[in-house]
Amino acid sequence: MKNTPIILVLVVNLFISINGYAAVTSVGEINVVGQTEGVVPASTTAPLIVTLLIDRSLAELGEEIKTIEILMPSGFLTQSDRFKGISRDQNPLAARAIVSGGNILRVELANVINDLQNSRYEITFECQTPNTITLSAAFRVRLRNLDDAPIGEFIREGQADGKLNNDKFTLQVIANVPPGPVIGFTAEADTAGENDVTLRWQNSADPDVNGYLIYRDKEAPINVKGRSSTTFRDVNVPPGEHTYQITAYKTILLQSEQSPIQTVNVSLDTAAPQPPTMLNIITSNEGVEVSWKPSVSRDVIRYRILFRTSEIDAFEPLSEDAFEPSPESEQEQTPEDEVPGYRFIDKRILPVGSFTYAVTAIDEAGNESDPIQKRLRIFAKPYPNPFTPLSPDTDFNQIVFPARAIEDASGEFTVLIYDIDGMLVKTLTALPGATELTWDGRDETGEIVESGVYVYQLQVGENFKTGTVILAK
Repeated sequence: MKNTPIILVLVVNLFISINGYAAVTSVGEINVVGQTEGVVPASTTAPLIVTLLIDRSLAELGEEIKTIEILMPSGFLTQSDRFKGISRDQNPLAARAIVSGGNILRVELANVINDLQNSRYEITFECQTPNTITLSAAFRVRLRNLDDAPIGEFIREGQADGKLNNDKFTLQVIANVPPGPVIGFTAEADTAGENDVTLRWQNSADPDVNGYLIYRDKEAPINVKGRSSTTFRDVNVPPGEHTYQITAYKTILLQSEQSPIQTVNVSLDTAAPQPPTMLNIITSNEGVEVSWKPSVSRDVIRYRILFRTSEIDAFEPLSEDAFEPSPESEQEQTPEDEVPGYRFIDKRILPVGSFTYAVTAIDEAGNESDPIQKRLRIFAKPYPNPFTPLSPDTDFNQIVFPARAIEDASGEFTVLIYDIDGMLVKTLTALPGATELTWDGRDETGEIVESGVYVYQLQVGENFKTGTVILAK
């Protein structure tokens, strides 16, 4: 009976090896460190990273991970001292590397993985690339258990690192010939008060070029992706003298010669940013929601929300510390409807009256934009009354029914609108949390109704109130 567990493990391992079955499922990919294209030049040393997303939630006996084995394609060679490390969910793991035949890298873990967690593993190592070019050099990766039996089949390729890069187990090997130098490179400091520098050049005719690296002073290069790129705006450059150079690259490892140095003098930032856009004010059970889209100015670091109770009052700040813009690629343009917005909730209970909210954009130098502003009217009865659907003025071409017309009521909020003959014209139903309903004078078919007096029934929960409104075309 003492040998039963050993026999059972051997049987499980035999079953896994013969049938290729495994309850542990994985996907993975290989990339060149610091780039996204999955391309390496021939006859060079490339830093590689293998990323694996391993799901052990259904792992069975015999599927403990002891070794991760990477089989490299013909011509790719490595050595044990070129193994740089392995991490699990960004935490380093103790392991040693054993290389056989030059192109099989075995990463043996000091501690066996036997828990039931899902984790991301990253293995980094340097590899000598072949001296021949190929469109698809295929790597294969598999897991091995304590008895060095394979756990299932080779890991299938797929998105594992959460990045937009080479989501495969293949690399392209290209000729180790650098692209030609970039032509027509210029650097021009902004003359309108911004501390920005505009860089321009002619795009490369080399079809293998994947982008450009811009070097400012001795800082890390700026990666401008895309062979057809011809311009880049360097934002928030410290005042003073700066030097710029540019290279074209096929891979980060294969760049052109640097261009001649361009020197510019950058002034202090004295220009106010553009205001934010698409300001919207909505009342709800949470309070007053203020939302907006960001300023088009790239040097905005925060937004300020302002409030005033009347047209003659000065604005007072509601918030200055929140709403920092998320970093975005300087090269990529995003459609307006896809640009992420900002949201602020004023949780105060405002009385009946007219109020104005405004938002300004502030850059890194403290310059503040003009405000974008919008008025909020809070009434205890429908307004405006009468209203004119054909008016171009949004303050008068629709009527607003406030839920607070019924005091201390809660529940579903609806408004029924009838003509003077008692025929139902329109049913309005609020979304959860909404405190206002708007009627634009149209019936259920979408047609604007005739001028005249209409009866409304406003209901919140079990409470209701009736009244009349006047529609004038």
